[in-house]
Amino acid sequence: MTPIIRVVDVRKSTPLRRNPIFVFGPPVVLFALGISLVSQPDAFGQKHEIILAQIEANKEAGHIPPTPEIDEYLYPLFATEHAGNEYVVVNKQRPLNPIDYAPASLREINSSKSLDNSRGLVLADNAATAIEAMAVDLTAAGLGPLFINSAYRSYGYQSDLFESKTEQYGLEGALIRSAKAGHSEHQTGLAVDVSVTSQGCAIMQCFGGTAAGIWIAENAHKYGLIVRYEEDTTSTTGYTYEPWHLRYVGKEVASLYAERGIHTLEDFWKLPAAEFYLEEITESTND
Repeated sequence: MTPIIRVVDVRKSTPLRRNPIFVFGPPVVLFALGISLVSQPDAFGQKHEIILAQIEANKEAGHIPPTPEIDEYLYPLFATEHAGNEYVVVNKQRPLNPIDYAPASLREINSSKSLDNSRGLVLADNAATAIEAMAVDLTAAGLGPLFINSAYRSYGYQSDLFESKTEQYGLEGALIRSAKAGHSEHQTGLAVDVSVTSQGCAIMQCFGGTAAGIWIAENAHKYGLIVRYEEDTTSTTGYTYEPWHLRYVGKEVASLYAERGIHTLEDFWKLPAAEFYLEEITESTND
């Protein structure tokens, strides 16, 4: 006898139906429970009061946690490697990246009764604003107006300038007076060379001894500026004394810089000295 085989069409089987109360019930119950807890009087009040009381007790006991300074955070140190950041440190061993970097935006420094930018030179906006503010106060002190000798320089301009300095002073002399293209602060749009025509010594070391030069050295930090290449720092920066060369680093860094009596950005950020280009060191070792 042939067995009878029944084929069941599973496509026509009755689908599983879930009771809505089991699907939506638990979330609704939990939500209602949460609302009831939060709406209780002083649900968080007591804990909040305990925290405040502990904070006051710590203050009275003199246990106030120190606030880290800007150079103790990782981000600012990381930012010293980025050409577009006001914290960037560029020197003979730290070229800009990319080496032909150009700022995304620059603006002309505004001429006024306190500032002469008749050459139409440009800077990054934050640096230009700082120079303009400093010029106003310098003039108010009876020492201005400020003259802008040099500001942003492109990679190509700096390359031509270094070649010119080499022809004028020889390679060794050029190396301590001018940066190679890609290694210049001027290329960042954050550096400016200034002078005060009435006091002479324009772009000369004697500018540091003039009343204007002394005022700038003592007050530049209030505007977020520093004298980048101070006296007796060549072994760290690689350049001779340039009292006319100002660098914008922001008010927080500049204030700490002055407060701590620091003289180079390399020391501020705890970076290696950069008296020589790496290729100079290699050549000297090979010789």
